[in-house]
Amino acid sequence: MEYTFRKCNNTDIKFIYKLKEKCFKWYVEKIYGWNKQMQIELIQKEMDEHLDDTSIIQYKGIDIGIFTLYYDEIGDACVDMFAILPDYQGKGIGTQILINVLEENKNVRIYLKTYKENSARILYQRVGFSKYDETETHWLMEKFPKRDLL
Repeated sequence: MEYTFRKCNNTDIKFIYKLKEKCFKWYVEKIYGWNKQMQIELIQKEMDEHLDDTSIIQYKGIDIGIFTLYYDEIGDACVDMFAILPDYQGKGIGTQILINVLEENKNVRIYLKTYKENSARILYQRVGFSKYDETETHWLMEKFPKRDLL
């Protein structure tokens, strides 16, 4: 399935809220309780911090997801917001995005966090991420660049 990216902008907050609601409400509700206003504020905070690093994933011109990749102060890459609407999951889009990102950043450590019960952790493991730590609610995962032995 072919996907494209478009730059995220501040008018995307409604789409991102709906995306987060459809993908994560079940788990957020279970852990913290779902508060619409708080979720909107958290999304706005993420956008304020990483808008330039955030793209909307599109399929045939339709917004289907979000992807944020930024570089931290030591040069490691962080996959932050990454979600695809349920109707478009399981079609290889997330896998292809990660494979492309890993190829483009093959000399950089890449890390992310995912809810422990998020089935995407299986995708992350399949493309080479491994768990290096965990919190009460999340797995912290990373993928190191391949090193030549010589």
